[in-house]
Amino acid sequence: MQKFGKFIRLFLIITMLGSLLAGCGRGTGGEEVSNTAGSTNAEEDGKTGEEVPGELPEIIVRAKADTNFKEEGYPLVKETVKKTIMIKKPGNIGDVEEMETLRYIAEKMNIEIEWIVVGADGWNERMNLMLATNDLPDIIMKGAIPNLSAAIEDGQVIAVDELMDAYSAGLKPLLEEYPGVAVSARASDGKLYTLPGINTLKPNLTSHRNLWINKQWLDNLNLEMPATTDELLDVLRAFRDEDADGDGSRDNEIPYAVEDSGAGHTARVDIISGLFGLYYNLDYENIRLEDGKVSFLKNTEEWKEVLQYMNVLYTEGLLDNEVYTQTGDSSIGKISSGNCGVFGLSSDDLFTTVSGQYVALAPVKSPNGKEPVIQLASNSMGSNTFITAADETPWVSFRFLDYFFTEEGSMTIGCFNEDLIGITCQKYEDGTWDYTDDMLQDERGVAVAVGDACPLPGGGFGYWRNEKNSNYIYSAKVQENVPVWEPYYQKDPVYGTPLFDSDTQKKVDAIRTDLDVYVSECQAKFITGEMGFDAWDDYCATLQSLGAEELVSYYQAYYDSLS
Repeated sequence: MQKFGKFIRLFLIITMLGSLLAGCGRGTGGEEVSNTAGSTNAEEDGKTGEEVPGELPEIIVRAKADTNFKEEGYPLVKETVKKTIMIKKPGNIGDVEEMETLRYIAEKMNIEIEWIVVGADGWNERMNLMLATNDLPDIIMKGAIPNLSAAIEDGQVIAVDELMDAYSAGLKPLLEEYPGVAVSARASDGKLYTLPGINTLKPNLTSHRNLWINKQWLDNLNLEMPATTDELLDVLRAFRDEDADGDGSRDNEIPYAVEDSGAGHTARVDIISGLFGLYYNLDYENIRLEDGKVSFLKNTEEWKEVLQYMNVLYTEGLLDNEVYTQTGDSSIGKISSGNCGVFGLSSDDLFTTVSGQYVALAPVKSPNGKEPVIQLASNSMGSNTFITAADETPWVSFRFLDYFFTEEGSMTIGCFNEDLIGITCQKYEDGTWDYTDDMLQDERGVAVAVGDACPLPGGGFGYWRNEKNSNYIYSAKVQENVPVWEPYYQKDPVYGTPLFDSDTQKKVDAIRTDLDVYVSECQAKFITGEMGFDAWDDYCATLQSLGAEELVSYYQAYYDSLS
């Protein structure tokens, strides 16, 4: 924790100044430690011994002076080091202190962990209090920092670039392979203050934008798979009018269903906008980046076409008319009943009992000539893992966190490791993994059992969502259908949420407070017919008065800074 941290850091700074003036200084064990890479410790002490010309960053000099620290291999330290870790706990995971995966990793690293476990509902309040009092843990995991820009400017979290360059076996190679993650995670000063979670599993990045269609209904009515937006309308009308499920009633079919409520997911408009070739890529649905130029999306003619199409769906009773009033549970209940013709979900785990009725539907083409697109989220899972200024050995913490980005670490945190066989996993003769039989047969459900063994449910952890782990995230059915959707996945880079400086963030927030609400309200009104399209020009004028162009200028400046 923060106690005595200021005095220790002051002592270290004074010591380092003396070392720099003298050209070298004494390590904690009496060794000569230089601020150039030419002087290194013995390899048997876990030091890398690499020759790098020029002066080393101060934090790396300190790391090399720490004779308890091993720069490679495991454990990370010779004698046990204690770390305080604040972790966000969603409701679907168990007791963090009792998780076999975390216990195993801590022992492997020779780290004693004091967990500060905070529920999702109280996270922001607790985080704000800790920041205000500067009573910080060493590490923050699985949870965002409210007003991160301010915490960076106040020096409460540290930049990890130099530690990553010196010690990363997992994160650095991934950021080189997926540069958009690092770009979006960097602060306005160009530095990286987080170890961003990385998701490379394409079906998961679609965020329920993959379409499924009821093949049983198509067969019952002798219909072909639709290929255009007009053909889709004809199919949905047939589902509505012709007793698609064959039960003798024409009143219980829902032609096009929507997962979750309209308030949070706006009728999954992203699916329909993708059919018209529209998408966004700066993690904000109201603007888009195209050929280096940022523009407002929700006042374009293409967007108007999307709303007009959805208006037809709604007014003709093809789109579930409870879309703006239903709850998440009721929407999933409809989908899992098998009484829906078309809907969007990333996986079949929410409709397993009727999964056999459905097949993947490729995005249909609109009349505007643009190729349909399935919108993807950023490979970045956000800034949710940090090393704070309270940490007296941040190099140890970095190597600990970096482990989760390695292939071994990403499997281990998911329960799969040779040393955990019989405890959290089993390995079949063909080399594939599975959870233990006890977990698979847990009467509470396998997801609950997994949540007791590892902290993955709820997301926000390193590099779990990747192709190697796809078997444990998606069913065989989903993976069999991926080739239908894959040609339409968004191909240009997708950036995460911009990390503006604190002054710019305040300006952005001030504009978006009113603008986002207005766009959302008008979107619903256009779709339901409460607002006619003869009001389009007035709508566009209001967007400008609310600061749409000013907002675009901030995002443009952010993108330009990335370039």
